[in-house]
Amino acid sequence: MQTIFSSYRKTDHKTMNTMNRRTTLTVTALAFLCLGIALPPNDAFGQQKTLKELIVGTWILDSVYDQTEDGLKHEPWGPGVKGIAMFDENGHYSWQIMAANRPKSEGTSPRTPVGQVNCFFGTYTVDETAKTKTIHVDRCTFPQWDEGDFTDNIAMPTENELTITTTKPIPDPTMGAFVPHINFKRAK
Repeated sequence: MQTIFSSYRKTDHKTMNTMNRRTTLTVTALAFLCLGIALPPNDAFGQQKTLKELIVGTWILDSVYDQTEDGLKHEPWGPGVKGIAMFDENGHYSWQIMAANRPKSEGTSPRTPVGQVNCFFGTYTVDETAKTKTIHVDRCTFPQWDEGDFTDNIAMPTENELTITTTKPIPDPTMGAFVPHINFKRAK
């Protein structure tokens, strides 16, 4: 009788090994199939998005300061500055920054802005290698920028953070040349 049970156990053990291998292969194949279905094609194999893909969206101003060549940081916009930047997938953008403590206008026309404001729109391109964006300004509240092209450094510490600095210092007769540091968070 012992012989019957030992051969039964051997047969059962072999059958179990075969079943375990088949089950493991089936579960692994299903996991890979689900992974491919659940993740978008860019994420399925660990591919990173390009800067051009990452910059697309609406960005809310988090902070802004100007840094002069001597390393000092200046906040010409004052506390409570607000802003927004929007970049679409077709290469169009819109940008607005406004100081908080702007005086009320004596007039009744909204066509004449009062206080610190900088708004402009146009088209943009991204240079992946240089990590820059070049904008073409169609129109701006500062008319000297109309029809101008400007290149800025872009950094994205995360997919939800965008930092923009100019590639060249901007001359200023009062405080000297400076580089703006503009930090955005992705709108939710």
